[in-house]
Amino acid sequence: MCLLSLVGALAFAQEFGSIRVSVTDAEGTPLPGVSATLTGGKIAPMSTVSSVGGSLRFMSLPVANDYVLRLELPGFKSFIQERIGVSFGRDVNMNITLEQATVEEEVTVIGQSPIIDTKRTQVGVNISSETLMSLPTARNPWVLMTLMPGILVDREDVGGNEGGQQSSYYGHGGGRNDSTWSIDGGNITDNSALGAAPAYVNIASYEEMQVNYGNNDVKSQTGGVQLNLVSKRGGNAYSGTFYLDVEDGAWQADNVPQALKDVGYTAAGVDRVYLYGANFGGPLIKDRVWFYGSWGIQDIDALTLVGTRDKTWLVSGYAKLDFQLTPSTRLNGFLEYDDKKKWGRTNWGAEEQSPETYWNQIGPGFIYKGEIDQVFGNLYLNFKAIYTDGGFELVPVLGRPTGNTAGPYLTRYRVPTHYATGNIDDYGTDRNQLNLNFSGNYFMENFLGGDHEFKFGADYVTATVTTFDLYEGNLVLNYYGAESSFPTGEWWEAWLLRDYYIAYDFKRYSFFLQDTATFGRLTVNLGIRYDNETSGVAANSIPASPWLPQYMPQLDVPAIKSPVAWKTWSPRVSLVYDLTGDGKNLIKFSAARYGSQSGFGLASFFNPVGWTEIDVIWQDLNGDGSVTSNELFGLDWDDYSLQDPNDPNYWLWYGYFDPDDPTSLNIRNEFDSKYHSPRLDEISLSYEREILTDFAGRIEMFYKRSSHNTWTIGRNAAGVQDSQSNYYAAGTDPVTGYTIYGRTARYLASSFRTNYPNRYDVYKAIQLVFSKRLSHKWMMDSSFTLSDWKDYFKGDYIDPQNIEYYDGGVVAPASGGSGLTGIYVNSRWQVKFSGLYQLPFGFNISGTLVAREGYILRTDVLRARPGIGNAAIFGSPDGGGKFGDERLPNFWLLNVRLEKIFNLGERSYVALSADGFNLTNSSHALKQQTRMTAANFGEDMRILNPRVFRFGIRFSF
Repeated sequence: MCLLSLVGALAFAQEFGSIRVSVTDAEGTPLPGVSATLTGGKIAPMSTVSSVGGSLRFMSLPVANDYVLRLELPGFKSFIQERIGVSFGRDVNMNITLEQATVEEEVTVIGQSPIIDTKRTQVGVNISSETLMSLPTARNPWVLMTLMPGILVDREDVGGNEGGQQSSYYGHGGGRNDSTWSIDGGNITDNSALGAAPAYVNIASYEEMQVNYGNNDVKSQTGGVQLNLVSKRGGNAYSGTFYLDVEDGAWQADNVPQALKDVGYTAAGVDRVYLYGANFGGPLIKDRVWFYGSWGIQDIDALTLVGTRDKTWLVSGYAKLDFQLTPSTRLNGFLEYDDKKKWGRTNWGAEEQSPETYWNQIGPGFIYKGEIDQVFGNLYLNFKAIYTDGGFELVPVLGRPTGNTAGPYLTRYRVPTHYATGNIDDYGTDRNQLNLNFSGNYFMENFLGGDHEFKFGADYVTATVTTFDLYEGNLVLNYYGAESSFPTGEWWEAWLLRDYYIAYDFKRYSFFLQDTATFGRLTVNLGIRYDNETSGVAANSIPASPWLPQYMPQLDVPAIKSPVAWKTWSPRVSLVYDLTGDGKNLIKFSAARYGSQSGFGLASFFNPVGWTEIDVIWQDLNGDGSVTSNELFGLDWDDYSLQDPNDPNYWLWYGYFDPDDPTSLNIRNEFDSKYHSPRLDEISLSYEREILTDFAGRIEMFYKRSSHNTWTIGRNAAGVQDSQSNYYAAGTDPVTGYTIYGRTARYLASSFRTNYPNRYDVYKAIQLVFSKRLSHKWMMDSSFTLSDWKDYFKGDYIDPQNIEYYDGGVVAPASGGSGLTGIYVNSRWQVKFSGLYQLPFGFNISGTLVAREGYILRTDVLRARPGIGNAAIFGSPDGGGKFGDERLPNFWLLNVRLEKIFNLGERSYVALSADGFNLTNSSHALKQQTRMTAANFGEDMRILNPRVFRFGIRFSF
């Protein structure tokens, strides 16, 4: 068992795993004609013969750690190596020397696979299911991401309290939109929410979870974090697992500081968390047909800091069949079911909204996969198809909209701080996707002075989405404080809406080619990839708004093909040099250019009827809290006088229609003819050393430059683009000292989309990683990361407001929703440790420690900007400042597990466990009030959950 098997090559080199062997005699002369046999519990016996160059390989191997290799050649001692471990996408490279013999003899070696990969530069982590069950974690993918070197996650989980919502994560300068999800190498990334998974898979039911965070293989489109889940597979012996883990609020401490209790906060944490499930598989026909099945439930009942309940019920299961049709042909089928039910889902966080604004979530989904692979001598071919049938609905706890224009409306108070009340929107979406992938590997020895592995393939993705978003009364109310010139003395805005219905389709096709050539100690990887992405608008019907229907009428939208495509060439090159020739001291260099994922972003931009909105002033003249047409007004920015709301010249804002021709279905927005995918250029250098047979360390250095990101510029009715000259200095903010800018004219008629020509961000990092496999009763994985991630505008902006604050500041991606906002993810240092020690009498103790610099606080004041309205001005409390100057306190989290193993036989055992999460009961601040004019500025709004204990039992055979 290996804790976090940090490997240097796991970017899905094969669709399964492989063992590659070079056989020589004692003088180093290659031995041809060596008979090789590979056996294992999950395969039929495989045989081959070494080539003229003494090489042999076994391809398309399922994940397992019980492979046995036997080599035989007349005149030499037979060689047997047992307990060879294979991971998904990893090559096990072995150099074996056969000894001459005068009588028939054999040599048996019991050992693990090499800990360093000598051929590839990709870096990442493999986590086995056995390891997962032995660590004190909440057993979901996002918690495990917090243990990965250099990866940051937007929320901190204590004992599974965050397991009911997906987290946003970022690794080594890669954006959220560049992250991908796969099952057995098949792409399941949600194109409607790039970087997210389409389902809450039960990680305890999978064989491995692997994460690649740098130097991505040519099969990977982007330079972001690549996550792949490897399903379990039945073998020739029946095997399975049952597990039950229980947390209860009675086993939980209280860590809420008195200062927070004084303002009404209560103990957060969990009321209960139950994790239970079973896995079982085995042979239907020995060596020919195997089955595997899994079913698991996560019952999460969490508490928020304000005392409300957040209940989630996650059900996940899959069935799988594997067929060995011939010795060189394999086929498998896979079906997964996932369902999420959630009661009390928030949009902004429980501290920023009242309970009546919560959602209840419903909606199951399915994933279907079929795969076949074939070996013809030195040629390996693989084809897979994976279909995702997903979607969900967020139903307001007050009920779906009734069409009543009298409310209750969603109401957002913007001052003194943000807080929402009323009836939230009803949101539903159906998301389906098909991925077809063909790939191959061809091996050629002694060609152009070296040995070559040619990788080639094609990838096709097609996806559709239909979505609705409906608000009670077709509006949202916003309160911005006092305004003496208005009849009620208060500034209220009514954002008038048309019901939102969209239907999009997406297509991407890709081709890739790579050559991995070995010349003695030097390995060279040269690759090229091409991606072509488009998305279109499907036919759709949208009803009229009850407000200003002459401007937001009923429309029937026809199907529209994409007027633009992202066409991206992505070159990759890497070098590996074996300094000592024994595979124990390696220098690796890699350079690559990656494109990004567009998802449905292209279609949403040219859709003639997308999100339709008109913002006007509302004055509750009769004081009944309901909006009527005679209470809606436009605004003259020159004298703040109220005007006719039917005159577009006095609207505060509007979008996605032409006021001069509201029924028009012409595409108003325009793409630059040269608009293309953003670029991520990456250079990395690393040194890897095998310190001991089962202990390796490496130092990694990364330089990444992201450029040509998307830039959207407003235009007026004449098609003239907005410009810096449209903005003027209107005053100085007394708190930040920054200039407040006003706007002369509005540019709302349409938008022009292009790429930033000069703006870019740069990520630089140095990282130490150590990995110790389980031997001599202990194992360990640790990492230390120093990084710097900055953004530089280089004059690429229109509105100068806040540019001085952001230009040269850090890059800190904002939390991606899922019930959490206002978190800005950036840490310049991280320390991560996880380990296990085997005590006497069958006891194991393990732990994880994560420490990092505190995330960013984006402090602001709310000011009225002439010609624009109320807007945030960012800066430091002492004046001036850059984004990144203010931070939360440093963060750390310690979890510990004690486990007792009762061995029942050679392959079966029972494990009893006790986990302690946040063992020190720390109450680290995770979010604070950042409105500098608020009375509670700097007050904690979210803290780390308190210490809690979990007890469990696991039976495995």
